[in-house]
Parts: sequence; C-alpha cells; structure tokens
Amino acid sequence: MLNNIPGIAIIIIVFVFIASPWILNKIKNKQGLHNSNTATAADMEISDQPVSFGYKCMWFAIKSVHTEELIKMLNLTDIRPCNWNIGIEKAYENSVFITPPVNGWTIACGLGLPHGDSKKEIEYVKSILQKLSRDYGEAQFFCTNRIVEYHCWMKAVEGNIKRVYTYLGEANENISIEGEATDFEKTLHLIDTFSEDAKEKNYFEREDIALPDEEIVMKIAENWSINPSTLETRNDIMPALGLLGERNLKKTL
Repeated sequence: MLNNIPGIAIIIIVFVFIASPWILNKIKNKQGLHNSNTATAADMEISDQPVSFGYKCMWFAIKSVHTEELIKMLNLTDIRPCNWNIGIEKAYENSVFITPPVNGWTIACGLGLPHGDSKKEIEYVKSILQKLSRDYGEAQFFCTNRIVEYHCWMKAVEGNIKRVYTYLGEANENISIEGEATDFEKTLHLIDTFSEDAKEKNYFEREDIALPDEEIVMKIAENWSINPSTLETRNDIMPALGLLGERNLKKTL
C-alpha cells in the first residue's frame, strides 16, 4: 500500500492544479469578487459591503443622497446599478462609480473624472463644484497621484469656492491656492510656494513646513467629509448598490 503513495500524491497534485481555478472562481462568486471584464448585469446588482479607494484616484463628494444633478454635471452616460466591488474596479479603469450614500454624503470616483492637474482643469472642476454646491449645499473634490506627487483638494459651499489647494511635487510648486486654509489644514503647515516666505533661499529646507502626500489628502477628506481609504474598516455601512457610468468627453473640456 505504501508503494502507491507517490502515485496517489501525483494524482492529488494534478487534480488541485486543474481544479484550483474553478475552486477560486467559486469562492470569488460567493464573496461577490467578480472580474469586471466578465461581470454580468446580475453580478453587478449583488449588493455588497463598501470597498476602500482613494489612492491614485480622484473623486467628488456632495452632501446629499440624491445623484441626479451629479450625473448631469459629470456628463455621465450608460448609467446602471452596480455594487462596490465591480464599481471601484471599473472606477480605476476610467469609468465613474457613484457610491451609495455614506453618512449623508455621496461620492463619485474614477479615473474618468477630470484630474484638476492644470489651471484649465482646476477652473473646470471649480465650475462643477459651484453648481453642485448651489444644489446640494456643499461639494468637494480630491485628487492624488503618487507618481508625480500631485495632490489637491477643493471645497465649495452654496455656490462659492471656499478653498483650493493644489501641489505638484514633480515641479515642487503649488499650481493654485485659493481661500483661507481650514482649521485642520492650518495644523499641517503645508507648503505655499506663492507666499513671501517661499522667496527665502532656504524655504524648502525648513522643518516647520510639510509637503502634501496622499495620506494628507485622506486626512483632509476625513476631516471635511468621508475618508474613502477606510471604508472597508467601517461597520456602520449596510450593503447597497451604487451607480456606474461612463463620462461623455464630447461635452467636457
């Protein structure tokens, strides 16, 4: 009987090798972890728990559970119900995912959104924020990209831009700074290349100023509204569906 053990072991190994993709797929289907490229409408409409995002991405946050004007302002088409798992995966593939409400806030995220990384795009984002904040009271925009170290956050309240901060680490300069820093921002002592202090020779060597990074963006988002990078750790959000759409670039910049 012991002589048959090597043969049995080989059979087991071959079986596991052949069956493991099928087993893994079953596990993914049970947990709602579908491949977005092969996901069906039925897969997308299986409610699931929140999925964290935010790094190397951009998003709008509005203080409302209604999304009609948000869809209109972002020029989204092909709108369909979608769960968190597929929605966030698609968001990183140039689609736009509108999340289910989180504590009264709704977030639209995705690489298909404007990046706000140039003066022209900053003005475009500001125009969207002004319109959304007139309709919903408050609207925010965040973007972070660790590759070029571009980080920005903007806020509008009741149609007025209250705060804009953008920093491009690749060029070691702010692209735009508007409005007064919020109380939380003041605690961070962020770099301001437009300031009088920045004209000093050793300004960039000072230890009392900080360079923005993606973690700072998340902290500001948390202080202003919702930190999307911690959504998976929360237990106060029930399974729900959001909306997935594609941005109609012909109607944008």
